[in-house]
Amino acid sequence: MIDRLRHASQSLTFKIAALLAVALLPIGVLSVAQTYVLIEETREREEASLLALTVEAADREAAYIRSAFGAAQAVAALHEVILSDTEQCEIALQTFLAASSVFSFIGFVDETGTVRCASGGSGRDVSDNAVYLAMLEKAEPRVDLVAAAPISGTSVVAVSVPVVVNDVFQGFASVSMYHSRLFTPRSTFDPQRPVDLVTFNAAGEILTGVEVEESEGDGSDVLPVNAELKSLARIGKTTFIGTNNMGDRRVFASVPIIDGSVYALGSWPYRDENFTSQVQEVSSSILFPAAMWFAGLVVAFVAVQQLVIKPTRNLRARMLMFVRTRRILGPPNPKAIPREIAEIDETWQRMAESILHDEAELHNSLHEKNVLLKEVHHRVKNNLQLISSIINMKMRKARTPEQRQALSEVQGRVMSIARVHQKLYETSTEERVRADELLGALIQQIVGSMVPDRKRLKLTQDLDPVILYPDQAVPISLAVSELVTNALKYMGNKGMSKGAELRVTLKATGQGEAVIEVFNTVDPNAEPDPELRGSGLGQKLVHAFATQVEGDCATESDGTTHCVQITFPVADFVEE
Repeated sequence: MIDRLRHASQSLTFKIAALLAVALLPIGVLSVAQTYVLIEETREREEASLLALTVEAADREAAYIRSAFGAAQAVAALHEVILSDTEQCEIALQTFLAASSVFSFIGFVDETGTVRCASGGSGRDVSDNAVYLAMLEKAEPRVDLVAAAPISGTSVVAVSVPVVVNDVFQGFASVSMYHSRLFTPRSTFDPQRPVDLVTFNAAGEILTGVEVEESEGDGSDVLPVNAELKSLARIGKTTFIGTNNMGDRRVFASVPIIDGSVYALGSWPYRDENFTSQVQEVSSSILFPAAMWFAGLVVAFVAVQQLVIKPTRNLRARMLMFVRTRRILGPPNPKAIPREIAEIDETWQRMAESILHDEAELHNSLHEKNVLLKEVHHRVKNNLQLISSIINMKMRKARTPEQRQALSEVQGRVMSIARVHQKLYETSTEERVRADELLGALIQQIVGSMVPDRKRLKLTQDLDPVILYPDQAVPISLAVSELVTNALKYMGNKGMSKGAELRVTLKATGQGEAVIEVFNTVDPNAEPDPELRGSGLGQKLVHAFATQVEGDCATESDGTTHCVQITFPVADFVEE
């Protein structure tokens, strides 16, 4: 994937598009930045407006709850004085309760859960009440919805303030308000945007709400499904768009009305034309620089594709066709090609025609050279055969075996050279020769001329198809000829020993080297043919031939076997 991306980034289309993108980027960034600032300001104003509407809608509940907190804190602060005269305390609290149509109970509950001084129900045990149990667990101010209050027997909102002296819980003051009298109707200060209000405590429990009472207390049509009230209490002030339990989209705003204790959640029906019209108008301005930037890239892409990339790819395809078939094709629509690319196309066609002309001349020159080279090899081979025939005539007139042996050795070496030239003009590569074919034919000729009974000799040839040039082919063939001739000499070829073996191998090592090995058995009891008795010249020649090809010659002999190994580098042909 990285290689593909790197390859694509080198294309002309990508580079031009990148340049245009960079050129248009400052304008686009400036426009987007200004638009973003405008959107943020609009969002902040809308959020502040929603929070203010929620605070205003919850003002009635907030006033009652604050009053209840004030009364509870007063009772908590004076609990020792009030409890010293229970009768007067109850009269005072009943008088306070009678002055308000919202409060249903005010009193003090001691640490044992017994109602002490109260507007009613003094001496009653409320130790099983949820508020009392919560105070025992954690003594802190709290506001709770009690469905069936133990004193009034009705649904109330209870405000409780604990009394703690020297870290010892002494009880709590409680003020209850009729739940039914705390409802807030839909806001009338903005008829176009009526608010539905819900108040809840820090634990996420609903205290009051219009829709709560009308839908059996579950708040299905005003509570969000994507946010918990307890989480909203921890967040504090926030606005968001969500869906209620009825599946309707609404706008929600949450604000604290008593920090840490009571919160208000306002909600409105979600209307695009009312709530987000300004944001959408501002957001639409982002599309203009984005559209201009994108349009610039599209225009650049289409222009480059049609005017540059397409003609260039066509030119490349015709170049590849020329490489494969040597055919020169013209452009499909010359008039549609830009002048600069047309000039390049014309230059390429001239270059292709020049290449074809030069190749034709080279082919003619090479053909003439090959014909001449084959003729030279053929004439050299014929001349060497003529020399061999002259030597053969001399051999027939020789009077001593030593003379015939010397002439035979010379004839064999001449024929080895002639055979190399024959292979050079017979092979398809003209100036090279396959060493396995050359050496195989040479060995067969020598063995055939020196061993009358082939059945008594085990001849093994394992030759790799190593390609040699004349500089190495001639010395190697002469060295093998000498080695094979010497091997047959010391086998006693007239009375070939039983189990006589001759093995010639040629192996390519894969490291630019080749190894020739000539292995033969030696019968220590057999006398070599007196006519083939050597003078030591063959061994010297083998070492000289090995040195000529920059090779090493190694000999191993144990009296019954004899092995000569020549290791040499397979070199390229170097002209003098």
